[in-house]
Amino acid sequence: MSDGIHTYAVRFESRDDFLVEYTDRLRHGALVLPVSDRFPSGTVVRLRVHLPDEGVLYLTGVAVAAPRGLAAEQGQWVKLNPLQPADEARLERCVDGLLGGADDAATAESHPAEPDADGETPLAVLLVDDSVSQRLELGEALRNRDVRVRVAENGLLALSHALKRMPDAILTDVEMPQMDGWGLLRAIRSRPAFVHVPVVFLTRLSDEATRLRGYRLGVDDYLPKSMPSEEILARLRGAIARRRLLPTTNVSQGLRGELEHVRLGSVLAFLESERRSGWLHVRRSGEVSTLHVCQGALAGVENLGRQAHPHDRVFELLAWSHGEFEFSAQDVEAGEATPLSYLLLEHARRSDESANMPEHARHEREAKAAR
Repeated sequence: MSDGIHTYAVRFESRDDFLVEYTDRLRHGALVLPVSDRFPSGTVVRLRVHLPDEGVLYLTGVAVAAPRGLAAEQGQWVKLNPLQPADEARLERCVDGLLGGADDAATAESHPAEPDADGETPLAVLLVDDSVSQRLELGEALRNRDVRVRVAENGLLALSHALKRMPDAILTDVEMPQMDGWGLLRAIRSRPAFVHVPVVFLTRLSDEATRLRGYRLGVDDYLPKSMPSEEILARLRGAIARRRLLPTTNVSQGLRGELEHVRLGSVLAFLESERRSGWLHVRRSGEVSTLHVCQGALAGVENLGRQAHPHDRVFELLAWSHGEFEFSAQDVEAGEATPLSYLLLEHARRSDESANMPEHARHEREAKAAR
């Protein structure tokens, strides 16, 4: 401080620590120095901020008192002078580069909730929506069911909240400013610490392609905004239970979803286009069939049900409108594999033919296939 100005180098222990500081303060023109001494308000402070991407920002500001309610937070608050356009652009590029990237050096803190009067641990849900009324109404409805709810108005704030305190589940809108639901989903799924935290989209999205995209990126469920809060809570509990059964490695290689959201034909078309290999489990009301897929082609079927041929079982499964599917990457021997596109085209042809067939003839064909 040879010129009388307090000068500090600011470094962050991890990239996610930087993201939290950026979200909470930097983007609002403030920063907290982790120092024990406090400066008189108005004291000029000079900062050399080391960014996670190896860049450096030279900033100036003045010491200020901590905002009301945050006085107990350790450190000296600094109100920053407006950034130069070049520095602002550099900061935003750094943040954009970090949002989808995992931080191996950091993990979100997990704070176990205290059991309630009945000895049960209440769920901790992070509710993300840019609608104030939605946050208030759904948040209050969940709290009335003993759920601990934190809210955020966009994905960026939600990520900061989650990094500071890991939730049991994230319930988020899709279309939001700053960072939308897709960006939040990618950011969460790229961080191993959140592998057992389900992300549920609260949305009106209806087209299969968009829903399949969500399942590919790791969304756990889709719920309409009109769904009653007790049903939302039940679906959240189910998503949490399924996530906790997953291994901590290679989760991104899987694909899971509901047939009411994405029909099996779309799943098979995706597996063929990506030349995936593995097991595709299809379930409905306790009935399960497993399709062995090798390089995007059908290599075999477990549990033919009433059908005599694997292809007929696939045609039967393609007609299911309810149930769930789950794909796990595995090494599968090819053998005599059938292109999935052939099965999809043949199913479409048979469906058209059946629609124009007399009812008695249709029943005869179904009975023949089941022999």
